[in-house]
Amino acid sequence: MPLVALGLVLTSAFLHAIWNAIVKAGDDRLVAAWATTAAGAILGLGLLGIAGLPSRYALAFALPSGVLHAAYVVALARAYDAGDLSLVYPIARGVAPVLATAGAVVAFHETLPWAAYGGIGLVTVGVLLLSALGHRADASVAREPVRQAITWSLLTSACIAGYTLIDRQGVRQTSALSYVAVLFLIHSSLLALYVRAERRTFPWRLLVPAQMWTFGLSGALALGAYLLVLVALSISQVGYIAALRETSVLVAAWIGWRHLGDLQGLPRLVSSGVVALGLAILVASR
Repeated sequence: MPLVALGLVLTSAFLHAIWNAIVKAGDDRLVAAWATTAAGAILGLGLLGIAGLPSRYALAFALPSGVLHAAYVVALARAYDAGDLSLVYPIARGVAPVLATAGAVVAFHETLPWAAYGGIGLVTVGVLLLSALGHRADASVAREPVRQAITWSLLTSACIAGYTLIDRQGVRQTSALSYVAVLFLIHSSLLALYVRAERRTFPWRLLVPAQMWTFGLSGALALGAYLLVLVALSISQVGYIAALRETSVLVAAWIGWRHLGDLQGLPRLVSSGVVALGLAILVASR
């Protein structure tokens, strides 16, 4: 794996955890998630002015990916409504690399060293331990919301795996700048339609003016995070990229514990050592 790709993915992971924390902290998480994607789409228009429109071949990938991205955001918002950041995020991000790697092997006939598979496995086990070991039954925590959070988190991970495989091909048909810009335009538009149906009003009418700068920052982080990972996907294998993105769980667990008041934050941080071990094996095997 090129070291440039490693740096891009780790930076992307850091940005991704921060914008998720912003959405989780919002009063209406679905609207907050839409505002984040809408801000990214507005910034994406500027990218189109620089890079131009993507090729028609790339659009064939961007359209289904946009649908999966919209589904991913809806599932993520539902998961955050029911559970902690340090519970939802590790599951959503942890199961995805297993699915994406399996898909890459089947669809693209990729081959990875056995050590890389071991590293990916440890990363996955580690992020699941972050939630399984850290989340303990507590009288103040109802079991049903926790089950709902886990279910929506698993659906989120399936969407992540799906659009990762699609975008891996799509970004190779055009420039990463134009591809990610169109992708944000597609999925923010679809998400706006969903919010309109769900809330019975247009999402921008639900925003408080004081929140504009916060969601603008969140959108810039989301756009930057995905742009960086798309560039990495264009120069490295999807299995490596999908796994290395999971370093964001360390940041998310810390933010959830120290800033959002998540329960059992420290045990979740301690169990993230398994993630670090998996990443060390994965990078060493390159």
